[in-house]
Parts: sequence; structure tokens; C-alpha cells
Amino acid sequence: MAGARKYHHGEVRETAVSAALALIEADGPDALTMRALAKAVGVDHRALYRHYPDRDAVLAEVAAEGYRQLLSDQSERCAGSDAPLQTAFEAYVHFALDRPHLHGLMLSRSRQAMDAHAALGAAVKAELDQLMIWSRQALGVALGERETDARDLAFAALAAAYGLVTLAASASLMPRSPEGLRAFVSDQVAGVLEGQLMRIKAQPVAR
Repeated sequence: MAGARKYHHGEVRETAVSAALALIEADGPDALTMRALAKAVGVDHRALYRHYPDRDAVLAEVAAEGYRQLLSDQSERCAGSDAPLQTAFEAYVHFALDRPHLHGLMLSRSRQAMDAHAALGAAVKAELDQLMIWSRQALGVALGERETDARDLAFAALAAAYGLVTLAASASLMPRSPEGLRAFVSDQVAGVLEGQLMRIKAQPVAR
């Protein structure tokens, strides 16, 4: 193609992920086609197929990058936090509301996609594993103790956050400023966490 850029080995793949991420964040996943991505990268679209077999593989790679960026944001905010699980979900809410197209893509990837694309599966696992660590800290337990409770705590908050963010994206919540919306959703998720913590800690520990 005219004006095609020259890349060293491996650079096309890295550049393609960044370009695909930019396309998706600007106009949503439907904006991503292999030809549009090739144009953004500056290569012939056939060159992309040497790195990605199809569009789904690109979407999986972008979703994986989204999970990595989310975990990085959460970890940075949680450093030194007295309540890391709550802080992690505040970071999740901010990420999801500020980057709705990317968040929607991340949550729309199926279990089959995670199994088929190793990078995506690994990124999702890293996020969930870290949520479990913060959940155990919230419960004051060690690895192997009250694992079901730790998982239920994390997933109850995740369900609340996802549900409220989805409602916000569909304009089903009362109109609010971006700051007000982030505060409202974060407060609701914090309430779910507090309620779940009270419920779990009131239960007798199985012997």
C-alpha cells in the first residue's frame, strides 16, 4: 500500500494493539475491522494476518490489554490503602465509566474466547486472583481459609459494579455529572461490600 510504514519484527503486533485500542475507545468495537486497523497502523491489511488470524483475535488481545490496565490502575490505587478491596472497586468503577467501550469489550468476551486466547485468559485470571487476595484481606483470613466467602464477597461487589455501570451506560440512571455518577456507583458498591462483610462475619466459621 502507498505510504506503508516499515516495522521491525514484532513491532506490527504491538502497534496494532495500540491502534485497535484507540479505535475501540473512540468509536466502539464495531469500528474495528482488519482494513481499518491496517490503515491506522500503516500496513497492508494482509500483513496483519501474519500476526492475527482474524478480527476476534485482535479483540481478544485488546480485551487482555484492558484487563492488564485495569489491574495496574487498581494496584496503584490500593498501594497503602486501609481497605484495598473497596479501593479496587472504586478504581473499577472509574475505569468502567471513563472507558465504556473498552469495558464493554472486556466483559463481552466469552469463556470460549478466554480458553482460545492465552493472553486474555491469563489477564482475566490475574485480575480475579488479585481480587481474591484483596477479598481475603477484607475478611482477615489467609489463603485456604473461607475461600467460598472470599469469592462470594468479591463477586457480589463485581456484580453490583457491573450492573450499575451497565445501567449508567444505557442512560437508565437519573442524569448526573460524570463525577456525581462515579461517586453514586462507588457508594452503592461500597454498600454492597459492607453488607456482605457484615453478613459473612456474623456467620459461624465451619470447623
